[in-house]
Amino acid sequence: QSTLRAILRSDYPRFRVLVIDDGSTDDTAARVREIAATDRRVAVTSTPNGGKHAALNLGFRLAREEIVVTVDADTILLPETIRHLAAPFEDPTVDAVCGNVQVGNVGTLLTSSQDLEYVTSQSFDRRAFDTLNAIPVVPGATGAWRRRTVLAVGGYSGQTLTEDADLTVSVLAHGGRVLFSPWARSITEAPASARAL
Repeated sequence: QSTLRAILRSDYPRFRVLVIDDGSTDDTAARVREIAATDRRVAVTSTPNGGKHAALNLGFRLAREEIVVTVDADTILLPETIRHLAAPFEDPTVDAVCGNVQVGNVGTLLTSSQDLEYVTSQSFDRRAFDTLNAIPVVPGATGAWRRRTVLAVGGYSGQTLTEDADLTVSVLAHGGRVLFSPWARSITEAPASARAL
C-alpha cells in the first residue's frame, strides 16, 4: 500500500494507476481494491501468474495513455518523480526515460554495497551513457516509456530474467532514444541478505 499511496501523492496533474495483480497469493488485490473504491485514479486487474514480463505487457495493452511509467511494488516514488519522468517526452523523438533509483534500506554491508553500486554504476554511468544514447537499462522500478514504441518492439520478453534491460536494448536496436532523468528519484528496498539477493 505504501507504494501506491506514494504514487497517489504525485504532483503530476493527471494520471491513472493500473495495478496488475499477477496471481498474488496474499491480500494485495483486496488492499488495492479498497484504495480504488475511494480514488478513481486507481484500477486493479487480476491475471493468472505468468511472470513479471507478462504482467507488464498486460499493463501496456490496457493502458490508454501515450506515456507509461513502471513502478515495482517495493519502490516509493517521490512526489515530483512522475513529472520529471514525463517532461522529456515533450520531445517526440524520446522513447524512454530512465529514473534515478536509490537504496532506502542501507544498514548492512550488503545493502551498503548495493547503494554504492546504484550511485556509481547506475547514476554516474547513466549520465555518460545518456550523451551517447546508450543507456543499457531503464529500470522497471522507475522508468517511463512511450507506449507505442514498447508495443512496436514486441513488449517485454520472457526469455531473460532482466526484462527491463531486454526491452531497453530492443528499443535502442530499433533506433529509439533513451534518456536519463536524475531528478526522477525513487527509493527502493535492496535485498538485505545473500539469500534474498
